[in-house]
Amino acid sequence: MGKGAPLRWVENRLLARHLRGCGIEIGALWRKFPAPGRARVYYVDRISEADLQQHYAEVSQPIFAPDVVADATALPFAPGTIDFVIASHVLEHLPFPLDALHHWHDVLRPGGVLLLKIPDKRYTFDRKRERTPLQHLIGEEANPATFDKRAHFEDWVEHVIGRARGTPEFDAQLSQLLEADYSIHYHAWTDEDIGQIADYTRNTMHLDWRPVVFWGAHFYRKECVLMLRRDG
Repeated sequence: MGKGAPLRWVENRLLARHLRGCGIEIGALWRKFPAPGRARVYYVDRISEADLQQHYAEVSQPIFAPDVVADATALPFAPGTIDFVIASHVLEHLPFPLDALHHWHDVLRPGGVLLLKIPDKRYTFDRKRERTPLQHLIGEEANPATFDKRAHFEDWVEHVIGRARGTPEFDAQLSQLLEADYSIHYHAWTDEDIGQIADYTRNTMHLDWRPVVFWGAHFYRKECVLMLRRDG
């Protein structure tokens, strides 16, 4: 158990106080959020349990079977029907995170909450990567044709895996990941960036929610924790 485990346990208990009713957790894999007993949680992932086991062959822990197989930005729930959405270490994996936030907002009931945990690049394997600026996200959302999937994978192979561009090792690794459609971090952020994104969803996208929790990365918490409550 790490030094920060007791603090994270306390934080999760505080976060769990906001969860009640019926909700979903997206992309839990082997790390379900410890939701309270009063909450009913359905688990959502983009592929089946068998495919998840194959995709994350490097993971030794058992992967939880999803109750619902669906894309995170195309959830099969009617607007305003979900009491909470949990997405821990998910947003950075999505090509169009602003679209995802809009979708998650829409499925929430008035008073419902979105709980996000997002790694801070300064404390993860993304530390050598450039931060993804908000304007970059806005530009790609406005014109999806400009999204360059290959460029994102190239950045991952160079700065996360550590292969030198122009080498056979780089090309082989790139081809392997693209063929598998491996779930890389398309984006790398600090807690400052997450704050800007949250403000943008409220002030420019006009999503009617407000932050009730915002915890920046810390020595024991290498992620930003953001909870947004929908008005109503």
